This record gives sequence, structure tokens and C-alpha cells, in this order.
Amino acid sequence: MTTRPALLDDPRLIRLTDEVFVFGTYPYSGLVVTDEGCIAVDGPMSPTICAPWKAFIDSKGPLRYQVYCEHHSDHTISAPYLRPEVLVSSETTRGVMDTDEMAQEAMRTWGAYPDVDAAVIDAYTMAYPTLTYRGRMTIELGGKRFVLFEAPGHTMGSTVVHAIDDRVAFIADLGMTPAIQSGDPVAWLTTIALLETLDVDWYVQGHMDPMRREDLHTWRTALLEALDIARRRDRAGLTADEIVQQGGVFDIASILGGRPFLGRGDIPPGLLTFGASTLQTVGAERMAEAVHRHPTDSLSAALGPVSTQE
Repeated sequence: MTTRPALLDDPRLIRLTDEVFVFGTYPYSGLVVTDEGCIAVDGPMSPTICAPWKAFIDSKGPLRYQVYCEHHSDHTISAPYLRPEVLVSSETTRGVMDTDEMAQEAMRTWGAYPDVDAAVIDAYTMAYPTLTYRGRMTIELGGKRFVLFEAPGHTMGSTVVHAIDDRVAFIADLGMTPAIQSGDPVAWLTTIALLETLDVDWYVQGHMDPMRREDLHTWRTALLEALDIARRRDRAGLTADEIVQQGGVFDIASILGGRPFLGRGDIPPGLLTFGASTLQTVGAERMAEAVHRHPTDSLSAALGPVSTQE
């Protein structure tokens, strides 16, 4: 009996090159194939959706590394299912990752999928990075070079994975993600400027389809406009709850431009309510904090000591 190849004809599978793949689910997950194995970036939040992605990875070679780009629950569920040899994150991300109980709570509430059995969630235990870095780190695998660097913005420990030889940057939620959440908009703007200098063809983001450099410009403009609006609202004395009642930190429909994207169907149902309330409130508070500081007081994407792992 012939086994059907994993993800064959699945419209969510994006092939950027012969050796770079993106699984357009929630969140978007990346894979780079080399002669000595694979490097995965993030992974699906749903244990059920992890299964075909794991099978696809295994069809391409051993999973030598998996990188967690940030600490938010949707990005840090998958490693126990994908089972990398080495799990990597920034030191900052590792320091604020969920406990087992926090991850289970996310999987039961805003991140719940109706096809995931409660017993699976009850038995879930986190996998924590076995390799961390500060500032920047280089990995070489199968003749390919990967530069991982801290890129504060959506979170203060965010990691970008620059696949130099494949001309792709995996940027997770530093792309068009209308939720400031754990981050800093000024640091985010600094990071975007750095991302625009990378010599790449594609930016793989966390919640929409891969984008080009001009899309980064669109997102940078949206962030600047959001800061201007936050300053006006702050002068008017609006509270975070009042800002949410006015539509939140961003005009989401305007930013996304009504464009379709592959991962829309895999968004957890509870996230829509959670995003419209809790996340928007937190975002309004973050923006208020930002406008009360001078921009030079915000963290930037300045790189710290360089670590190398071969």
C-alpha cells in the first residue's frame, strides 16, 4: 500500500523555493530543508494540525532545529508534537514562556479547537528551549547560513530567522499583526527599518501570507498613524476601555485591506472575541505607555553579543 504524501494538494502549503516551505495555518509555520536536516520556525497551535505538518517535515529530513520566535501561546505549543532535536529562542522569550497550566488554559479558552480532545489538553506539557541566545546567533546546517537576531516590537524578545542563502526572513508577528500586545510600537518601527535592509525576496509573517518589502512599508505607515492617533486620544484623556469602544488601537479592516489569506480558516473561534476585547485593551495601554515616553527611551533592535552554534 502506498502512503499518501503529507499535505499533498493542501492549499495551505506554500512553496517559496524548492527548499523553503510555509504552512499557512494558525500561526503560519516555516521550514527550511538542507542536506543535513531541517530547521522549523514556530508551528501550529492546534495539536491536530501539528500532525500533518510533522509528517511533512519528516518526509523532508530530520528536524534538527525548531525556533520559537516569541513567547505567546500560539507560537509555543507545537514543539512537543514536532519534536525537534534542539529548540531555540532568545533568552528574553525563554524567560516569559507559559507554564504548563498557562498553556493548557490558552488551549481551553481563546485557543480552543473543537476537534481537540480535553484529555489531550489535560496531558499537555510545555517544551522549553534547550538553546538560547542574546542579541544574535548564527547557525550553519547543510551548507546554509541562518542568522537569528532579537527584534523587539510585537514582543520584546521576538526573534527573526534570516535564511541567508534562501533569501527568506521569518519575522513572525512583526508583520501585519494588529495587536501591540506585549510590545513597544517605537521599538517595532526600529525593527521594521532593520528588516527592510535585509537582502531577501520574502518575509514570512505569523498570521498572513508571505509578503514583500513594500508590504513592510504599508505596515510601518500603519504603526506611525496609530501612534499619532494614540497621542491625540491621550491628550483627550481617553481610557483604554474608551479606546476599544472607538474601534481599538488599529483599524484592522483598513490594515488588512480586505485581502484573503490562507490561515483564516484555522483561526481558533474564541480568538475573535478575545482579540476584540482583551488584546485591544492591552494594546491601548501599551500605546499610552509609548506616548508617555520619549522615543529614545524605547528599546531598539540594537544587537548584543554574538553567539555561534554550528
